[in-house]
Formats: sequence, structure tokens, C-alpha cells
Amino acid sequence: MIDDAPEKDYYNKPYIFNGKDKRVIATIQDNWLDIMKRVYNPDFKCATLTCVSGGHQEKKVWDRGRIRKLSPVEYERLQTLPDGFTEGYSDNVRRTLCGNGWTKEVIKHIFKGL
Repeated sequence: MIDDAPEKDYYNKPYIFNGKDKRVIATIQDNWLDIMKRVYNPDFKCATLTCVSGGHQEKKVWDRGRIRKLSPVEYERLQTLPDGFTEGYSDNVRRTLCGNGWTKEVIKHIFKGL
């Protein structure tokens, strides 16, 4: 979790709280696809990062009683990239780059069993 998430990354939408012991801690109440309504519990593993092309597709996390999208730096960390690796692009492009990418650590893990 980051401590300095910008206010623009927080959602001000009604939601249903599913419980602190759930991987999907809350569900946003909006006319979106189910996967886009999910708010993940930071105490569990993150869901698979995918290409983000706008429209509220970025992963959302429960942050001190509020819902926000994961930052580009959090995407980089989840992909084992150095902080700021995708710097110089817009936040959505940075998320897309991380969601489309394969990192050395992931490839090493896959090939470890061969």
C-alpha cells in the first residue's frame, strides 16, 4: 500500500461491504461488469493484473475505509519492476504496460520446473 495516493484515485460510489475476512472486501454498486465492481482486500494476494484500457478496469483496493484504484507504482511492484519503471507515461498507460508485461521473475518461476 502507498501512503500518498492522489484524491483522484478514490471512488465516491455506493458499495456493499462483504467483510474483512473476504478477498473481495467490497462490491461497488454501479452498472459495470462484475469484475470491475470488485474491491480487493489488501490482506490477500492481488488478483491478476490485466491490460487496462480505461472504463474503471484497473484493480481497486480497500484503503483505510475507502475504495481506490491501485497506483502505477503498486502495479510496478506487483510485477517486480523497480518503482518508476514506466514513468513518463500517463497513469492508465503505465497500468496497461504492467498488465501486458511479463517480468524476469515471473518467467524464471515458470521455467524453474522445466
